[in-house]
Amino acid sequence: MSALPPIASKLVELRSVFDRARALSFPSDAIDLTENLLAVRVSGDGYAIRVAEISGLVTGKKIVPIPSSTVELLGVAGIRGALVPVYSLAMLLGYSAETEQARWLALCGTEDPVALAFAEFEGYIRVAPSEIHSPGQDCAARISVKQVVRGTDMVRGVVSIAVLKGAIQRRGSNNSNPKER
Repeated sequence: MSALPPIASKLVELRSVFDRARALSFPSDAIDLTENLLAVRVSGDGYAIRVAEISGLVTGKKIVPIPSSTVELLGVAGIRGALVPVYSLAMLLGYSAETEQARWLALCGTEDPVALAFAEFEGYIRVAPSEIHSPGQDCAARISVKQVVRGTDMVRGVVSIAVLKGAIQRRGSNNSNPKER
């Protein structure tokens, strides 16, 4: 029996270590020890969006304005083969308008999707659930911010996509009611 070349024996050793590590069982409470968030900046203020609440993040899409009485509606964009309504995240959060051009779109939902436009994507944040708290008085005024994330070097409001989508749907149904004469 001939000895394996050094590279082949190293591969066998690595495969064995990998297989043993995969065979270890983890306690069920250790599975969801982190919360995955996107760090965004809206009108100069830092916010976070839960990755689990969106269906994608895109940039560089042309937004075509459409006539609407809903001031937050910026227009529509072609995304994944469909026309998706694009709303200003800044305006939905209560700002008068975004201070910079909105380049990023957070896609929300797969059935009747909407996109939320914002100017700055700052990165990906992974935090322990213990770092997410109820907001203080300053964030409580923004109805779509139900929690804040506090880390060693940051405090950000966590935007509730469900609350924003509900507000969008209410505004849409209010605008579609025919006026009585």
